[in-house]
Amino acid sequence: MTDADRSMGSVSGPHAGQPLVAAGAPALGADAALILCHGRGATAQGVINLLEPTYRHGLAVLAPQAERSRWYPRPATAPRETNEPWLSSSVDCVDAALERARAIDVPPERTVIGGFSQGACVAAEFVRRNPTRYGGLVVLSGTLPGSPEELGSTAIDGSLAGTPVLIGYGADDPHVDHERVTETARVLEDAAAAVDERRYPETGHEVTDDEFEAVGAMVERVLED
Repeated sequence: MTDADRSMGSVSGPHAGQPLVAAGAPALGADAALILCHGRGATAQGVINLLEPTYRHGLAVLAPQAERSRWYPRPATAPRETNEPWLSSSVDCVDAALERARAIDVPPERTVIGGFSQGACVAAEFVRRNPTRYGGLVVLSGTLPGSPEELGSTAIDGSLAGTPVLIGYGADDPHVDHERVTETARVLEDAAAAVDERRYPETGHEVTDDEFEAVGAMVERVLED
């Protein structure tokens, strides 16, 4: 891979034509991939920089960029239809990154998908809509999107087949509700994911050192398989 931006030509809707930023291992040297979605108001390069402590030799990093640096306009707690077509377009961005990983011979089971804040919601939504065995799912300070009623009745139509999932959030985070985290974990566990939920006391809307270590360990396991 190179650091150059690459267009996500397969994406439709509001995020069509946005770049896919690449970092980490070159294409011929990539044994695993990490797809990262940035938070609202942030950038693809920003989330690449944020998660740098988790990178390991042989890891290709792919980060799609949202139009106007937001994946969808309304809160994650809003009904999903009110965040369309942005939400589906954001899912397309993750799919385009996954296709890029496949193009360098890194399959989904060797690809970790994750994000921070609004990007974490996008990563979780992609996996909800596209269940299979992934190298991992990382949900940092986010949950599945949807109204409380939608989230409470959500079920994944398929199996995640043991996909390891990290859901990390701060106890003092004003943007992440504990009950929504519990429901997100339930949805993923019901689809046979292996969920590791971590709640950090006296922590706000941020990524902790423990989360960096956990993501790094997840990447290492994928590289060792």
